[in-house]
Amino acid sequence: MAPRGAFRQIADELRRLIESGELAPGAMVPSENVLAERFGVARGTVRSALAVLLDDGLLEVLPGQGRRVVGAGAGPSSVTAYGRIAAELLRRIESGEFATSDALPSEAALMAEFDVSRNTVRRAIQVLVDEGAVVVRQGAGAFVAAR
Repeated sequence: MAPRGAFRQIADELRRLIESGELAPGAMVPSENVLAERFGVARGTVRSALAVLLDDGLLEVLPGQGRRVVGAGAGPSSVTAYGRIAAELLRRIESGEFATSDALPSEAALMAEFDVSRNTVRRAIQVLVDEGAVVVRQGAGAFVAAR
């Protein structure tokens, strides 16, 4: 596995296993050691991959036991943290709380409001960009798109 982006590749593979049902809701995820050996990477790389899935709402931590699959239900808006954030921001846009050309709150503000990582906020913004609701201006932030 390539060192650059290895944790993303691992997260994608684990997500595929969850979505296919090979790792079913309620199933315990193999230990960091087992996954590190399986993918030929360090435990820290595996931990980063698992953090992505935790942020996305696909896994939960059971103290003293490990990580368990929560499930992959009806899609990003109802399952993943970034989907829930995107849905909330879209609701605010559609309600008029954010008008056309308004700046969305900063990544730091959204991280604090939703208690998620920067990566999760960026994925939420990307969902809104893909839907045409938001445009990103390099170095300036995310803004409500004209609809």
